Amino acid sequence: MQHLFVPPVLVLAVALLLASCTGKSEQELTTSAQQLLAKNDAKGAVIELKAALAQRPESAQARLLLGQALLAGGDPVGAAVELGKAQGLMVSDDLVVPELARAMLALRDDRKLLAQFGQTQLADRQAQADLLTTLANAQLRLGEPAKAADLIDAALRAAPGYAAATVVQARQKAADKDPDAALAILDATLARQPDNEAAGLLRAEVLWLGKKDAERGLQGYKQVLAAHPNSVDAHTALIAMYSLRGDAQAVKAEVVALEQTAPAHPETLFHRAQFAYAEGNYKEARELAEGLMKVLPDDSRLLELAGMIEFRAAQYVQAEGYLGRALKARPSQLQPRHALAQTYLRTGQPAKALAILAPVLDTKSPDGLTLALAGEAYLQKGDAKQAEAALQRAVKAAPMDVDVRATAARVQFARGEAGPAVAALEKAVSDAETPRADLALISARLRQNDMAGALKAVDALQKKLPQSPLPDHLRGQILRSQKKDAEAVKSFEAALAKQANYFDAVSNLASMELLAGRADAARQRFQAFLKANPNHPQALLAMAELAARTGASRKVVAQGLRDAVKADPLNKRAQEILVDHLLSSGDAPGAVAAAQSAAVALPTDFDIMAMLGRTLLAAKDVQQALSTLKKLAALQPNSGPRQVSLAEAYVANQDPESALHALNKALELSPGLPEARRGLVALALMDKRPQDAIKQVRLLQQQRPKDASGFVLEGDIEASRRAWDAAATAYRAALQRDAGVETVLKLHNALLQGGKQADADRLAADWQKAQPNNPAFQFYLGDRAMGRQDYATAEALYGAVLQRQPNNALALNNLAWIAVKLDKPGGRALAERAIALMPEQAPLLDTLAMTLAQEKEWSKAIEVQKRAISRSPSDPALKLNLARYYLKSGDKSQARTELEALEKLGSTYSGQPEVLALLREAR
Repeated sequence: MQHLFVPPVLVLAVALLLASCTGKSEQELTTSAQQLLAKNDAKGAVIELKAALAQRPESAQARLLLGQALLAGGDPVGAAVELGKAQGLMVSDDLVVPELARAMLALRDDRKLLAQFGQTQLADRQAQADLLTTLANAQLRLGEPAKAADLIDAALRAAPGYAAATVVQARQKAADKDPDAALAILDATLARQPDNEAAGLLRAEVLWLGKKDAERGLQGYKQVLAAHPNSVDAHTALIAMYSLRGDAQAVKAEVVALEQTAPAHPETLFHRAQFAYAEGNYKEARELAEGLMKVLPDDSRLLELAGMIEFRAAQYVQAEGYLGRALKARPSQLQPRHALAQTYLRTGQPAKALAILAPVLDTKSPDGLTLALAGEAYLQKGDAKQAEAALQRAVKAAPMDVDVRATAARVQFARGEAGPAVAALEKAVSDAETPRADLALISARLRQNDMAGALKAVDALQKKLPQSPLPDHLRGQILRSQKKDAEAVKSFEAALAKQANYFDAVSNLASMELLAGRADAARQRFQAFLKANPNHPQALLAMAELAARTGASRKVVAQGLRDAVKADPLNKRAQEILVDHLLSSGDAPGAVAAAQSAAVALPTDFDIMAMLGRTLLAAKDVQQALSTLKKLAALQPNSGPRQVSLAEAYVANQDPESALHALNKALELSPGLPEARRGLVALALMDKRPQDAIKQVRLLQQQRPKDASGFVLEGDIEASRRAWDAAATAYRAALQRDAGVETVLKLHNALLQGGKQADADRLAADWQKAQPNNPAFQFYLGDRAMGRQDYATAEALYGAVLQRQPNNALALNNLAWIAVKLDKPGGRALAERAIALMPEQAPLLDTLAMTLAQEKEWSKAIEVQKRAISRSPSDPALKLNLARYYLKSGDKSQARTELEALEKLGSTYSGQPEVLALLREAR
């Protein structure tokens, strides 16, 4: 399609023509705009003024009025541009400067505002009072109340009783925790000017936050909106109030109203970003925040929001950058300081968290949350004494602060003091109007396995958030954990009735369908959700994962994952799953391309860079991997894990000396890092130095005496030397620390290999007695029986597994295989049940084909075997079975084709003797 180029001169001519068609002169249009502004019709005024300026662009009066109209209509960016032009047209400073200052204040350009107009003196006393009041608001926002007070005094000297100044005066009284004095000033102001928007807004705020009278505050904001329907601040306040109440529908209604009133206003866009953030839509929130930053690059609220978006998305490096800038912009503000400290705590950097908190901790009376976060940091550092002291001070400083008490309770849990922690949370819940403590209490009850208590806490939460889907969703999760599936389904569906795009509820319902063997029903739930919410990143990712679990081809799964990544390139989890899938599929080039794309989308994410390095290693591109991992280690010079990754690359590059250096450096940086010790063990074993490997294991055991992994590693080393008694001793030591089934199986194998049959049998009996509902050991014993062709014993063991887990697809599959080997009936039915539970899995399809061949249904057996091969095309054993079925069916030609392809594999395939024997049959 061709695009018509329109010369600028023609554009101007068209504008002039349109203006002339109205029949109004420039002066008539300007007068009409003034009348519309008086009626609060800013949009209509803007239309008239643009038409006037189309006739005479140099009209100073129209330019000034357009700036005023844009500011009144919620477009401070456009207002600042037009007012600047008016200033250039020599409009009196008394007229233009107060308006321009207000536009800059709306843009939160506080420092620039003070620098530009801080010393300005206007001739008109009312205009001077207006400017001084705007400057005072900027100082207040920068945390300079004393300077703000001086400016307000000057404003009231210039114009006694000036309403805007008295409003700021009232704000200072409210900030000094004297709400009654603030209300007295505001009531007097409103008595003189009943429709004063700023006074009405502040009065509602003081009632809400100062007097804790939310209902009167709500009515106050509604009264402001009745008089000023386009009040951005009133809509904004109502959004905040409804959010705290958990009234999602009311919040949405206010956001819609705000967008209709002032779609381009930074506050509108900021609240849209906040709303997206609150809903967990970090992609949209990030896009809106990034767009706003082009207009408000130094806005501390915006920087803080951007930091929290990255924090919730686990992009901690970016979060640290934004929050650091927010704190620099507002060093006296606690919110960005707390958020940055939490970022450091989440990334395991308690020393940095304490450094950020130090300026507040060093004051005479630090606030409760600062002390609580410090307590958490001390706990991470292992300093329980300091943690306890900080938390005691925190609760004493802010006994009613929910965040403080929830943090204190979380630390009590970490110390193993569950009872006091729950008691503290219950008290916080009873005192708080917001849901934070309720959520912490629910979590605490679940950690205690107190399901009844958790459900009771959810009921209390629902009373606070009657319109929110969250309580229903939490109830569904708890009921599901109790295996009350029917009730759980009702709860999840109740959540969806309140919010149709609440994905977590859909995910849970689909998961329940899948566990019940209804894969199609699970798929339909996701498809219905995606129909209503196209390109929803989480739903696309869930669909791809479902496809993988239900045996879809690797190509189909990869495409689904690519769709999820395309919908949200900043979703790190989706990027990582795609790369892992491509690697496991044997598509190393595709995996490298995907990892490189992820690195472009998330250029500052160190985990993604590490993934790229690992992927390059897997693709045998050792030099590129080394280059990437060296760069990563340089970017994080104090990270032990990055040195371990670099060591792996050195090993792949056949440079054990550099690998040894990197691993030793890792231990210097992180002395307790088990991965570094394991790396040294691996190097010693590579060099055939088992004694050095044992020496490293001993050091690991000393550093982490309660960790089973060091003892398991010792057992593995001894098992590799066939020192079965020593291996068994090490595995027993591991079991004393962690009775994991894998360690039990390793010990059982070591005892058998060491000729300790009686000890192995005793271990098996003791384990099964201690873990009667865990069939893993019976499954393992069944596999061992299969390995020695003791099919009767294996059959009994797998049957016992099915008694406890009737839907264990692998046990069903193995029983079907045994039925074929023992020439028993019923194998096909077992195989079909297994396939229904795990559709399109190659090994299960192979077994089903065997059962069909047992019944001499050759065409069906061949069809199923082809499906198995399509799922695992590189498995020669599957192709050999297909050749057998062709041969049995009488199709020697197709059999020869398959067998000759296998013959070409040569010694790489161990089944060549049977291939040759079958070839002789097929010729």
